Amino acid sequence: MERKIRKAHHTQQTRILALDVHPRSFGYVVVDSPDKLLDWGVRRSYRKTKSHPEVLVRGRLRPLLKMWKPGAVVTRVGERRNKDVQSLLRHVKKEVGEMSLLPIIATRDSDSGLGKYQRAVGMAVRFREIGWRLPLKRKSWESEHYSMSMFEALAIAVQYGGNAIH
Repeated sequence: MERKIRKAHHTQQTRILALDVHPRSFGYVVVDSPDKLLDWGVRRSYRKTKSHPEVLVRGRLRPLLKMWKPGAVVTRVGERRNKDVQSLLRHVKKEVGEMSLLPIIATRDSDSGLGKYQRAVGMAVRFREIGWRLPLKRKSWESEHYSMSMFEALAIAVQYGGNAIH
């Protein structure tokens, strides 16, 4: 008597930690699926020292990695020429491991014409739990609000999640 074994179709969900990296800070979000936001925030290193990338990664990123245990760490790379950002990305890669860090190659043209604020508004509408953190649109003479980095990280996670999880 022959038995047929039916394989169940499982969609594997990967916990994603998305980072928006800046010279002395990074915005982050943790998502379980494209629509399940678990954590978000901005981590900074206030002092500019030679070892600030190490301090930022070991002191601010390592606890996030331990707490959430992401299957993938995603960040957008592209036209980043700032040596501090490059140094920070090298330290992130070393901490996370080369296999778990997934860079998304992006240029200014790849965002389908949307500006940073329009992307942030889209993320705030889709994810109500973080929407209250959306700052007002900045004037041309104002510096960018630090919380915009969280919305950029969320856009990175959604971009990656839309490609990998579905």
